[in-house]
Formats: sequence, C-alpha cells, structure tokens
Amino acid sequence: MHIAIDAHMVGERETGNETYTLNLIRGLLRVAGRDPKGFSWDAGEPARAPNGLQRAEARRWGATPRFSLLTPHPERLRAALPELRDFPHAAVVTLRPATALLRIPLGLPAVALRRSVDVLHVTYNAPPVVSCPVVVTIHDISFEHYPEFFSPRDYAILKTLVPFSARRAARVITVSQHAKREIVQRYGIDPQRIAVTYEAAAQQFQPVSDPAALRAVRSKYGIGDRPFLLALGNLQPRKNIGRLIEAFGQAVASDQLTVDSRQSETNGEQRRITSEDCSLVVAGKALWRESEIFATVQQAGLEDRVVFPGYVDDADLPALYSAATAFVYPSLYEGFGLPPLEAMACGTPVVCSNAASLPEVVGDAAINVDPLSVDSLAQGLYDVLASADLRADLRARGLRRAAQFSWDRCAAETLAVYAAARPTRLAS
Repeated sequence: MHIAIDAHMVGERETGNETYTLNLIRGLLRVAGRDPKGFSWDAGEPARAPNGLQRAEARRWGATPRFSLLTPHPERLRAALPELRDFPHAAVVTLRPATALLRIPLGLPAVALRRSVDVLHVTYNAPPVVSCPVVVTIHDISFEHYPEFFSPRDYAILKTLVPFSARRAARVITVSQHAKREIVQRYGIDPQRIAVTYEAAAQQFQPVSDPAALRAVRSKYGIGDRPFLLALGNLQPRKNIGRLIEAFGQAVASDQLTVDSRQSETNGEQRRITSEDCSLVVAGKALWRESEIFATVQQAGLEDRVVFPGYVDDADLPALYSAATAFVYPSLYEGFGLPPLEAMACGTPVVCSNAASLPEVVGDAAINVDPLSVDSLAQGLYDVLASADLRADLRARGLRRAAQFSWDRCAAETLAVYAAARPTRLAS
C-alpha cells in the first residue's frame, strides 16, 4: 500500500500537531521496517491473497507499506527525520502550493493522483475531492467550547472545515476517548469510523541526572539556580497561564511553605521557599494574546519570579523537565495533553488540570486540580512543593504511567486504520 502523509507542519514550531506528525512517522518507519509483511493490505503472500483478489492486483498493493511524506519545506522534514535515509520505502515529496488556502484543495489531490496514492492521511482538514480514501486526525474540537480563544478568522475556518473533514473522511483518528465522544456527539459521526490512537512520550524523554546538563539548561534559558515550577505550552488563552500565575503567587506567599530542592532531596536538607526564591518558568512560543499574560505578571508583582524563556528546543526538554521541582499543566481543554506524559517520563512530579481528556491521560499519577479555580491550582502547587514524600510518590507513579504509552503501538494502530480505509473493491 502507498500512504501519503501531509507533513507540512513539521518545522513550524507552533503546535502539538508537529510533535504528533514527527513521532507518528518515526513509529511507522520503525514498525513497518521491523515487520513489513505484517502490515500488508491482506495477510499472506500476494500469490495466495484472500477475498478472491487477482494476483496482479494483490502484487500492485504489495506487502510493504510505502510512504510519501508531503511538505512545502522538504529540507526541514529531512533535517527533522534523518532516519529517512535508512528507509528506502519513504520519499519526501514537495507539496505545492505552499499556502494552506490552495494546498488543501489543489496540492494534496494533485500529489495523490500523480503518485497513485492508496490512502491520504491529513490533520484536521481534508480536501473536498481526492482520488483515494482520506484518513483525518482530529486532535480536539476546542474551538466548539471556547470560540473566544480563537481569532475570528481561525474560528470560522475550523468551524467550517473540521466538521466537513470528519464527515468526508473514510476514517477519523483521534487521540483520546474523550475527544472521540465529543466528535460523535457534536458531528453525528458513526463511532465505528473513529479510531483512538493514544500518543506517548518519545524515547528521548528520560530522567536526566547529570549536574552539568541540568546547569547548562538552566543557563541557556535564563532560569538561574532557584527551585522552579515548569509550565510548557504556547502562550495562548486556552493554556490558562493567567490563572496559573495568580495561583503561583498565592502558593509561594504562604508562611508555612517549605520544600526540598531537587539537589537536596538525597540528603534531606530543607530550606524555606518564598516568593523571593522560587520561580515559575513558562516555556513556549508567544502565539496569541500573550500581552494579557505579561500584564497578569505585572499586576501580581512577580516580574522577577516568572521566567518566559520562549520556545525550547526539543533536545533540551528532558533536562528542563528533570531540572524542575514539579511540572504544572493548567490547560482548560486538550484532546490529549502530551507534556504531562513527557514530564512523567523524565521523573518529574505533575500537577494537572482535570479538564477534558487530561484525567484519561494522567490517571492517578498526578495531582488533579480544577483549572477554573485559582484556589484549587494554588493548593496543588502548595502540596507538591511542601511534601518531598508526595513528590517521590508522584515520580514513581508517573514513570509507571508514562511507560504504558508507546508511539510504536500508536503507529501499528494507525496502520490498521489505513487498512480499514481501503477502497471498497478490496474490502472483504
């Protein structure tokens, strides 16, 4: 089978869509490369293919998946996926036009037809007319719940194209049972057409204990030597950073708060943490309405305690997670919520919103808080800072929880979705 994947977002550094696409492609290459015959359209050799297929037709589909990775920026994709050199069945294909307005209705169908693609996999937006079955990944429909968090233009586009794509696609992939239920209820999609494939922390996310590496990441991003709480995500209203800043100020102002620093937890030393020596690090690209977040910091008088290092290189994330006393994720809505799992895989205690899919992801391995309540957020921060025993328990739970998710499993399940989306003439 010949699968084309729209990878235009790789290299844009904007959303979790890039992380999903990169790790899915890596997983597909690993899984298909390990056992190519295990993921053919039909079990068995082409000469004895089931369902009455002619030998010539079965050979045309073949036993080994082939991948065309479609992007307007091929150099970015090759740089992000150097392992492509070792996989002869994957090709990087330049996608034109580069603008989304024309790329989706014209560029994708043209490539699918020219390259005889069997299944086209896109994220959110499916072309209206295309020569092959389409699989669409819809991570969430947050715009339906929080339209005020989107620009009028983006909201209008999503409100039009996402329902169309869900109904147009042969199969829909989403990343949590919560997201699946919402797509079914909101758009009336047959649940049998929707597959849930959980994301995972990539293999690079492991605890970092090397003091030099921890010092280097602190220095690179201007964090300093103070203990710090880490939040990660693009600066936009849905991430709920404003309430987090208020909660941080409230938590560290308590006269009763003491915490072991990461370095001192091995020898049991304690020192008092106040608003003078505990930081909040909010890492991520400024995306939309970030000025409101900066204004909240000023109003709370926390200019010297809240650090905005901007976009963090992927290679630095494991050390940054590991350097943090705890990770906090106060988001109002997520289809999955990958950063909490990444933090857990690095052995970092997690305080997490209880909204949308997030309880499904973190299970009992995090402190769950109400993201709409500053008091609830503050209590979660206070608890994780004040108790070394709680942090140790959360670390152990988090490592076990993160290990339950796998990109290879996600890739294998995605290949099964491609097979289910095959043309009706080949269906049993």
